[in-house]
Amino acid sequence: MYNKGIFMKKHLRIAALQCNFQTPEQTLAMPEFWQDFGFNTEQLLHTHADMYSAVYEENVHGKLLEEYMKNSAAADMGTIVYMNCHILGPSIAHHKEEWGVRDADGNYPLSYGTYPACCLNSSWVDYFFDCVESLKKFDIYGFFFDGPPYHNCYCPRCQEKFEKLYGKKQSEATPQELDEFTYETVLAFKDALYKKVKSVNPEWLMYFNEGLFVGRADSRNFARQLASDDIVGTEGGFFYYIQPKKHDIWHCASSAKLAEAVAGDKPTVIFFAGDHKSWGWFLHTPAETALCYMSALGNGASIWYGIHCNPDNLLSNTGAMAKRLVQFDKKYDELYQNTRSLADTAVFYSYDTAANYHQSSEESDLYGEGGDTRDFLGDYRMAVQGAFGLCNHLNMPYDAVCELNLQDLKRYKVVLAPNLAMVSDKTAQALLEFVADGGTLIADFEFGMFDENGCKREQGAFAAAAGFSFTGQYLDHSLFNYCAFPEFYDADNTHKWIPAPRWSAGISVKEADDIFGLANPPMRGCYEMKPQDPSVPYAVKKRYGQGTICYISGAAFEHYFDFTNVAWREFMGKLIRTYSGNDFVLHNATTGVAMTVRESAEKCVLVHLTNYTSATRPIDRSAVLHDLVLEVPEKFTRAVDLWNGQELEKIATGKFAIKTLSEVSVIKLD
Repeated sequence: MYNKGIFMKKHLRIAALQCNFQTPEQTLAMPEFWQDFGFNTEQLLHTHADMYSAVYEENVHGKLLEEYMKNSAAADMGTIVYMNCHILGPSIAHHKEEWGVRDADGNYPLSYGTYPACCLNSSWVDYFFDCVESLKKFDIYGFFFDGPPYHNCYCPRCQEKFEKLYGKKQSEATPQELDEFTYETVLAFKDALYKKVKSVNPEWLMYFNEGLFVGRADSRNFARQLASDDIVGTEGGFFYYIQPKKHDIWHCASSAKLAEAVAGDKPTVIFFAGDHKSWGWFLHTPAETALCYMSALGNGASIWYGIHCNPDNLLSNTGAMAKRLVQFDKKYDELYQNTRSLADTAVFYSYDTAANYHQSSEESDLYGEGGDTRDFLGDYRMAVQGAFGLCNHLNMPYDAVCELNLQDLKRYKVVLAPNLAMVSDKTAQALLEFVADGGTLIADFEFGMFDENGCKREQGAFAAAAGFSFTGQYLDHSLFNYCAFPEFYDADNTHKWIPAPRWSAGISVKEADDIFGLANPPMRGCYEMKPQDPSVPYAVKKRYGQGTICYISGAAFEHYFDFTNVAWREFMGKLIRTYSGNDFVLHNATTGVAMTVRESAEKCVLVHLTNYTSATRPIDRSAVLHDLVLEVPEKFTRAVDLWNGQELEKIATGKFAIKTLSEVSVIKLD
């Protein structure tokens, strides 16, 4: 109905207005507004908005939606309908006794401090499914479902269901049983909703708001979680929530990389809120807007750009930048429809480790509920972010890989495995095959010490192949001990030492020739004595098949996240580049410049540069960099900066001059 024939492309430019404080006339004018902006799709909320939530009800919203869809068709805008499935908005909050999540005391916790959450074992599910079916007459691409909630519920229905499944009362349950019950309830809801949507219209697509880094589910369950997503979408562009100076500059990029890793052949989308979270009516700076948008675009994702305020807020400098970005995306639409990364280095993100190891939480307004106090010495989130940050600071193209796409390991020459503590036999075998076939695996700390369920192995999964064994002890290096990598890296000091990470796993090495690094015997205090020369086995480098395993017993990646130590960055950079292809290298850049390299089906290569170099966050203007050099394979003879409209000077075979770099650059190589 209304817009038959509008084909949904893989790469989309998705607009979203996440509230409606407009007149009906203003609402009906939005398709033309979005079209002028450059979008080709709308994730539609505001026609059936319930404050900042939305659930479509035919008798309330039907007439307005019919008129709106006519206008969308006239503007050649595709439509994805937004439906909220994690809160009871103000128009249905009075149903909380029947539909609301309750805590153990019988109270109704409020999401965002305002709305009760919806219980997935209540008749709200029937109500919600009926709302979905009532949209069957409309020609839409499908649905975005915002949620569902991962909240333990103690309502009578949940108590009864729990007791039937577990043979005990909820009040007697372990935390693990409660979490399992909640998770299985969510998955059952998602699966049932998927069947419902496809039964109404098999061509409809649907997807949820997935938290990729939460650590709630191991690899097996996360694969189940994604089974009901036809598109993989995540809030990589919802920031800051915390003090901006603490926000990782690679957050959006790493979210897009992991989305691509778990998606398989599914499209990916980064949700980019235009506002400085959590102030919905205060937009990001133009610079931050450009940096986030290009971080997603340069990693193969579609961009959802949404605002939680009136659209007249886009009549601003930030709005002008957002429009320029969307128009750029539109102009080069064909280049972005089908791209693949050319990075030969990847960071391994382990869902099994994230689910079983201690990690601090990801900040978000929906799924920032990860994190716990499990009894481990490290912090898995910080280790992973340390690896991402390291690659970012080295201006190095890199991808993410995980248990869900082990088949893609063969694409890479180097894989970084930050504290890959929990690993299944299947994953261990895949990584060892990657090495045997010529790859290099760089790992640290409790590398393969546990199985995928968090049970300690008698010996590490990789220990035999890497030529070491765990002693079962840990060494506390505090913050004043040292390590060294003789004959490989010389730190800029007389002794060639570098700071040792706080903790290391005790190891013994079978063959002395495999020892790659040493640590000094830990001192009791910072000013106790002159440090002894490093003599404790600390790292090994071992050939395995046609490849190499480099293992550091210290928590090196987490240490880098905490301290961004220059010597560690230099050491890791040298180690990675010893084994990677180094086909695309950026010279003379600061640590604030990230580079991605993707091949387009349009027979060209796109290099995206995002320059986060600034003394402050939010960034109002990136520090302008001068005299950068992009080194590429010799087959490329022409380089054009599409964003800045300049052809780059070829200064030598395979080398192009970038005279200045402000916030972003998009270079097309032919």
